[in-house]
Order: sequence, then C-alpha cells, then structure tokens
Amino acid sequence: MLYMYENNTNMILGDEMGLGKTLQTIAFLAALRERGIEGPHLVIVPLSVISSWMQEFRRWCPSMRVVRLHSADKAERERLRKSIVEDLGKYDVILTTYDSVKVPEMKRSLSGRVLWRVVVLDEGHRVKNHEAQISQVVRKIHSELILLLTGTPLQNNLRELWSMLYYLHPETFVDITPFETAFELNTSELTIDREMLKKAHYMLRPFMLRRLKKEVEKILPPRVETKVMCPLSEMQQFWYKRLLLKNKNILLRAGENAGKGSSDGEDTSQDWRKLQSLMMQLRKCCNHPFLFPGAEDSIRGSSWGSGCDESIITTSGKIENLDRLLVKLKDKGHRVVIFSQFTRFLDIIDDYLRMRGYAFARLDGSTNRVQRMVHIQEFNKPNSPYFAFIMSTRAGGLGVNLQTADTVILMDSDWNPQVDMQAMARCHRIGQKKIVHVYRFISAGTMEERVVQRAQKKLFLDTMVNRGSTAQAQKMDKMGTKEVLETLAFGIDQVFDKSEEEDREKHYLTDEDIAELIDRVDPAEMKTAPIKRTSSLKKNQRSNAANFKETAPLTSLRIFQGMDYSADKNATLGDIATEWQKNC
Repeated sequence: MLYMYENNTNMILGDEMGLGKTLQTIAFLAALRERGIEGPHLVIVPLSVISSWMQEFRRWCPSMRVVRLHSADKAERERLRKSIVEDLGKYDVILTTYDSVKVPEMKRSLSGRVLWRVVVLDEGHRVKNHEAQISQVVRKIHSELILLLTGTPLQNNLRELWSMLYYLHPETFVDITPFETAFELNTSELTIDREMLKKAHYMLRPFMLRRLKKEVEKILPPRVETKVMCPLSEMQQFWYKRLLLKNKNILLRAGENAGKGSSDGEDTSQDWRKLQSLMMQLRKCCNHPFLFPGAEDSIRGSSWGSGCDESIITTSGKIENLDRLLVKLKDKGHRVVIFSQFTRFLDIIDDYLRMRGYAFARLDGSTNRVQRMVHIQEFNKPNSPYFAFIMSTRAGGLGVNLQTADTVILMDSDWNPQVDMQAMARCHRIGQKKIVHVYRFISAGTMEERVVQRAQKKLFLDTMVNRGSTAQAQKMDKMGTKEVLETLAFGIDQVFDKSEEEDREKHYLTDEDIAELIDRVDPAEMKTAPIKRTSSLKKNQRSNAANFKETAPLTSLRIFQGMDYSADKNATLGDIATEWQKNC
C-alpha cells in the first residue's frame, strides 16, 4: 500500500471478508504519518460501521486525531460541518458516511478547495454503478490517493469492474464496451471471450491486492455449509397451494405468452408484477404461515396444534427443525447466529426464543447505533449469557464481528449469494478458534430450492469469469416472465401430489440426523478452507427446473385432490385464512 502511494497509483484492497481490511487501513495511514506525510484523510463508510471504525482507531492508533462527521440531526450536522471542515488542520482523519457526503452542503465542503491526502471508501463496491449518485459525488472529491476496500470486488458483472476502475483511473479506463461484450450467456450455452478474461486479470493485477483466508490465516478453522431440507407443515402446504390457485389464471396466461416467445426480457406488464408479488408470498409461506394476516388467529380455538404458543413451532417446518437443532446445540455449548431476510419472521423467531427461555440479542434495520454496539459487545464478552443472536441478513451483514459464535443458521437465502457470504463472514473471520458450521434451511420441493439454485449459479459464474458475467447478471437481476414462471412452478407437482404425512416422513429430522448435523470434527483433522456439503437429509427431488414446461404443471391447478377451485381465483388472504379455520 505504501508502494502504491509512492507511485501515485489508486488501488483496491480486496481481501476476503474477515481478513482485517479496517486494521490494515489504519496501519497504512499511521505509517504515512510516521513518514511525515500528514493528513487530512477522508474515510467514507456505511453508517452501520462508523462506530466500529472509531473504536478501531482508538484501539490501534489512539494518537491519531480522528473526528466523526455525521449526524442524523440537520442542525447538528451543519454545526459539525462548519467546525470540522473549516479547521481541517486540527485532524488527521475525518470519518463520515455515504449518506452524509450526498447532502448538498457537505458535498460542496468536501469536494471544494480541499485536497485530501487519502480518500478511503469502505465497502468500495458502493461505486460499482458509475451512474449512481454516490459515484458521481465521490468522483468530485479531490485527493492524492484513493483506496477502495471491498471483500467482494465484484458481486455481479464486469460492468462493475469497469465502474470501479474508471473511478480509480478515469484517464485509462474510458471505454466500457469491452467489459460488456466479453461474455454472452443464453439458455443453451455460456460463451466466454477468454482473451478478454486474461486481459481483465492482467488489468486488475497492478491495482488490486486480494488475499483469501486460506492463503493468509493458516490456522483459521474451516467453514462447513450444510443444506437442511425442511418439510412444509400441514398449514404451510395449505397456504402454498391456495396461493398458487389464487393466481392460477395469471400463471396460465403468462405461461402462454412466454411459450409464444414474448415477455422473456424486461416485462413491466401487470401480470409480471403480480408474478413477482406471488413469488414473495410463496417465500413468506416457506418461512411461516403466520406472516399472513389472519393466519395466526385462524388456528385459535381449533383442535389443530397444541395451543397458540406451541403453534409457532408446529405450523412451520423450519421452526420445527430449528427447535430440535437448538436444543442439541445448546447442550453441546455452541452459540448461534440466526439470519433471515424478513424482519417479521425475526419477530416470530423472537417470540419462539422467548417461549423456550433462550437468552438472545437482536439486530435489524430498526436497531440504532448505540443499541447495535451494546448488543455486539454483550454477546462477545467472556461468559456472555446470550446463546443466540438473531439479525436481518442485510442489516447484520456489515460491520458485525461475532467470532464468539461458531454456528450460523440461514433461515432463508438471498437472491444475491454474496449477501449470504457476508452473513457467514460475521463468524468465520480472523480470531475464530472453532469450526464454523452454517446450516442453510430450505423448504423442500418448493420455489425456495430454485432461489438457492439461482444464487449458486450466480456464484459459479462469479468464479468462472472473475467475479461475474455482465450478460448473465443483467438477465438474473431483471428476471423475465419465463424465469419467474420457472421459479414459481418448481416443485408444483410435489406440493399438489404428495400428502403432508409423506412430506414430513421424507424430510423429518431424526435423532441420528441431528447428531450428524451438529457433529464437529477436530480442527487439526481438517484443512483450513470452506467446505460445502449437502445434508444426507436431502433426497432426490422429482421436479427439475431445467426441464420446466410452462404449461404442463400449471394446467393441473384447477383441480386437485378431487376439489374444484376454479371459482376461487379472487380469494383474498383473509379468505384463505378463513378457509383454513373451517377445515381445521
């Protein structure tokens, strides 16, 4: 990094998540000061990690004069701006946030007559879109050197690579065209311009330092990822079927259009938006039926289940598996971090943990900065009473270090695999002394399997083409009607043909299964590298997304199990809840 500074070359520190990019940056700025190269330096970070940065500066370089330039209060922000920016000579480092630099007054002050010694962008992939507001703002900030920090140099495509290189060296990377045309992916084959790939590797080499955990930290225990297939409960199967039936006309109509070759790209039609909404509803159903209004009330007073409290567990296959898994994990002395995309699902998990008497902390988008810091410190302190930490995947994916936990449970999966990777890295990072086990819960035979497949495909392409294919990522980020249909139709034949008892028998966690899942091998017997395995619980699935036919499974939506639902296409969520109550 000092070499790059001496040669006036902007750079990317792209070390894998958990390798201490924050500490390396602090050491770099301190080394500059030791050489007589004073600030001011500008460090721009996400709001969620600004407190962590302040703590690290105080811990590792307390003599460095660091000030935080951020406030949610407009008047206080203006006071800070005037007192700090107008007297920069008093400080070595100005620490601020991406949101702050977009404020007009702050933008003018930071990009005016000030020449910063070094500008640091934490989570530097924030500038991966060169047309975004934040990219345009930071390009106007003048500095001697730019340092981008990112554990995921490119999450999607080569356009992102060009955007970051263009920010670092706009005089060199003028034309985006070669980065956009290097790859072409269609339904039948992936075409790669391998010569362009070699050039991309070659171009990155002078500007980026990237190291992996297995290369740097030889004693870091491995990460073991296991897919745990969860059966749908009786109530989940009912809601899943009824949601499909409620939208069957839209599915059939969209399937006919897709079969004619239309609506395969960017479809903004009303039907397409309804399909997207249905996809979200099915994802909720896979987590817990109580996420729907009226669903929880519909079981009160019925003979189904064993009471309102216990019904939190018995109405969701995922919570049932979680319940059985947590008992064994706690008995063995493990500590757990539980992630979900849905804050309302976290509410249900919150209720469940309280009912079982587990001590836990929680972090989501509504957690303020002070609470966030206190929860993390309390969880990590020696002899902490907390057994679990529950958090939303996006809110907890950055700036959270939980090396004291050795188990990660992903209750659902993100479309972007890098988001899940960031979640796993909260525990699997330098300082971890134990093997980290990651359990990815997937509702068996549902569209959730397709979500995971799609994310894995994206991660595979990410590796194949050095962090992504532009053509494929654009298709994946903008799902056309055909792919939405493929996702929704995945597992339809299983959901409608199998009984609830058959499904539970197939995917029920036995005591032997639980023992296998929590089995921890001695770190000395394993290589220090992430390991992925598929749980022995995962049986062969009858549905194959690659062989999906738009019309074949959808025509069976009208009648199943001898009942005609053709007249129920206008049923509301409340109607479905009422119907469940009548059938109980």
